[in-house]
Amino acid sequence: MRPGILAGPYDGGDQFTYWVRRAARGGRVVLPADPGQPVQLLDVRDLARLVVRLVEEDRGGVFNAMGPAEPLTLMGMLRACARAAGSEVEPVLVPPETIKARFPLVRPDPVWEQTFQRDFGRAREAGLPSTPLVTTAADVLAWDRERGEPPLGVGPTEEVERVLLSYVQGA
Repeated sequence: MRPGILAGPYDGGDQFTYWVRRAARGGRVVLPADPGQPVQLLDVRDLARLVVRLVEEDRGGVFNAMGPAEPLTLMGMLRACARAAGSEVEPVLVPPETIKARFPLVRPDPVWEQTFQRDFGRAREAGLPSTPLVTTAADVLAWDRERGEPPLGVGPTEEVERVLLSYVQGA
């Protein structure tokens, strides 16, 4: 099993959690990359379902486990997170070369081509389910709030984002 980036409740990596939490706050959101950058995220529960199925069927082989089923962009991910939270976001495009802060799931060209465009057709054919991203985002948001929204180990702080937004506004 070769999973891509996993998302879901109890994810200690916080890459997707950052965007879910940020979208839930709503308002202007720094987007430091091409909004059309592909993103591949898989709900960890879908991976678990596939692994169980393969074990039950005694089926071996190599499987790239990625998601979602339909192509996803960075902008589409942000909008799905906002829908899950019932919020409105206004993406503010900021040239990546002007930012020193690292944003989760944002990859420079051409790295995203290697990271977020892997073929996972074999896993789909084997029964890899596809939880809608809005569902995964809603579940992550509920879990994050339940745990008290502790500081994340990834992404810029709210203060850094405010500075970036004020810089863009002043430019």
